[in-house]
Amino acid sequence: MFGTLAFALAITVADPRPDLVELQLAGKPQQTLGRVEQELAQAPDAAHRLGLDYLNGYLLDLLGRPGDAVQAFSRALALNPALAFYSRYRMAVVQVNTGHPEVAAGLVSKVVAGDPGSPLIPEAVHLFAQVLAKGGECRLLGGLRQEAALPKPQRREIQLAQAECALRSGYRELARSLLVSLLEESYDDELARLAAESLSPLVAEAEHGRVPLLLGKTFQQHQELDRALRHLQRAGDRQSLSTRDAFEAQALIGQALLSQQRYAEASVTFSRLVALARTPGEKARALYQEGHAHELRGAWPAAAALYRQAWQADSQVREWTAPALLGALRLEWRNGAEASALYLFQQLLARPEWRGPATRAALFLAASDLARGRADRAGAWLDRAAAGDRNDQLEVVYWEGRLAELEHDPREAVDRYLEVARADPYHPLARAALSRLAAEPLNATAAAEARRRAASSRRDDLYGAWLLLGASDPAGRAAQHKLEQMLLADRATAPYLKLAEVPVRRWPLWTHRLTRPEEMLLALGIWHEGAPAVREHFPVSDPNLAYTGSRLLARGGEPARSISLAEALRERAPRKLPLAMQPRDYRRLLYPFPFQDAILAQGRIRGVDPRLLAALLREESRFDPSALSPAAQRGLAHLSPATARQVSGQLNLAARVTPEELYSPGVSIAIGAAELAALLKVFGNAPVAAMAAVAAHQAGESQAQVWKSWCFTQEPDEYFTKIGTLETRDFVRRVMVGAGEYAELY
Repeated sequence: MFGTLAFALAITVADPRPDLVELQLAGKPQQTLGRVEQELAQAPDAAHRLGLDYLNGYLLDLLGRPGDAVQAFSRALALNPALAFYSRYRMAVVQVNTGHPEVAAGLVSKVVAGDPGSPLIPEAVHLFAQVLAKGGECRLLGGLRQEAALPKPQRREIQLAQAECALRSGYRELARSLLVSLLEESYDDELARLAAESLSPLVAEAEHGRVPLLLGKTFQQHQELDRALRHLQRAGDRQSLSTRDAFEAQALIGQALLSQQRYAEASVTFSRLVALARTPGEKARALYQEGHAHELRGAWPAAAALYRQAWQADSQVREWTAPALLGALRLEWRNGAEASALYLFQQLLARPEWRGPATRAALFLAASDLARGRADRAGAWLDRAAAGDRNDQLEVVYWEGRLAELEHDPREAVDRYLEVARADPYHPLARAALSRLAAEPLNATAAAEARRRAASSRRDDLYGAWLLLGASDPAGRAAQHKLEQMLLADRATAPYLKLAEVPVRRWPLWTHRLTRPEEMLLALGIWHEGAPAVREHFPVSDPNLAYTGSRLLARGGEPARSISLAEALRERAPRKLPLAMQPRDYRRLLYPFPFQDAILAQGRIRGVDPRLLAALLREESRFDPSALSPAAQRGLAHLSPATARQVSGQLNLAARVTPEELYSPGVSIAIGAAELAALLKVFGNAPVAAMAAVAAHQAGESQAQVWKSWCFTQEPDEYFTKIGTLETRDFVRRVMVGAGEYAELY
């Protein structure tokens, strides 16, 4: 124990790193550089051991002195073996930025051939592929001995580089083999799209079979629909596919036609697919998709009939039969065939494994009646829906409030609505609930109930009173203060109410013997390279440390990692602690506003609420400009290249926007704002417009319109419950919650 204390004291007295970190956090890179050079001159051995040569190079590069930076990184490479991997990479980056990709290629190839488990490997492999494409020596690929040990995305990127090098060298068959192998392994990532771009010219127009099918799948996945259709139609022109592949090709043609809104052609395609089906499951799938095509074109009776046929084709296959039953139920109910719809509801209830679809059906029926002011049947349906998951149950509570209103039980309605609001005051249904509580006929009961609860000593009562009265009302302020004192007195919640940054000199980091490169760089204040070590040294088990780590990541330009750590801290907080009670600065870590000027400007230009736009970007990319989804949606707004081309035509950018340019924050924000504005225009000035536009962004305009057609009103609460997929419903919830948070925080 004495030895540990002595080591800690020595670090405190002699270690220059806390000073260097403080200078960087204060935004003083020139002063930091001066202090680093002083340490290197006065105590070279200790400075080399701590990695100050690397920090020297980092600061020189930051201050626009690339030649000096390369020399400093070279010294770090020689004098600190632990940082050799990172030093080579940094030297390569500087060489690329100064126009020497051929030099960079040699440097970064050694990084790629190094530790396959390093957090730096994804960046290193990507840089290696880039410099090879810019003229780097392809023979360097032959020096890779650990390619198979790389993570799958990086191994695929190396394989794509090998194919491109083979093409440049005239080895077309080798290139084709490598590219086909990439698509056979996976066709839904960005590397598959690039592979398909390179493979397409190598496939003759007369070729049929498996390779055109792979190209068609890939281009469809990436929304290159015309190209997808061309390849898919060629794939099945002759008897060159297996029965399974022929079925798949026809199904993909139908889906591409749906995406192009060619619904009549799609329905004919899926009708042909029924004839190709070899199993009851395939037949059910084909019938369901044919019904979906008819539903999208507004032919509800035909769609409902096909959904019924899909259910009857194979009642044992949950993947298609339960959705088919639910699809038919919704259309028949909306079309006035209530008895028929209720028969289908009973079929859903008959199978325990269909509990999820049955819950959604019950909520659909209850919301349909309650939105139209009918109360006599909804209670039984809501009782059925209460068996759903936590999110379903929140919807049940909201619609129970609507039922209580119709049954003239204002006290029960207030109780139900407050329960929803306490769960999350920015949830779409909570906002609807609070709105109803503030209006006739509930406002008087709600006000009286709020004042009664404000005098209570129960946590839920006080929170409810604060939500109803707000901080502008004296009783509301008193309830807020009483609640805050109660939570501060609770040992479980108090630490999360008193979050504060830990001063640099009190970080436990300085008492640890740091050996991994990431933690060494973290201790030098180099946040990007050090980011993988933040969770370990700023753990969520210590709320103040985790809060500090999240702020460091935010300052260091790592918003996605910062949000992730802040969310982990929120997950650890007791559920009884409302987020609204936590410090404002912490909530801004959960909902940061990087690129604020660009978002505000595009909001003004496009007539879009910038808070809604910011919330959309947060959910899509966590404000990471380099974000890339498995479906190759990229950049801040997670746009596919095809969507970006379509929208950018409105901005006169069509001639120059490439997939790579979507990683530019300015381009992505501009196109994302234009797309959101166009979707808002589609849904007009209805109360549901913002929610429907967000749903359309995630699931497609036609599908969002279908969900709207299921509604009897234009109200957001009915629309939210009738969004047909959990994925989109959850996405809409998160975006709308975020928009509310941004409205309060900024």
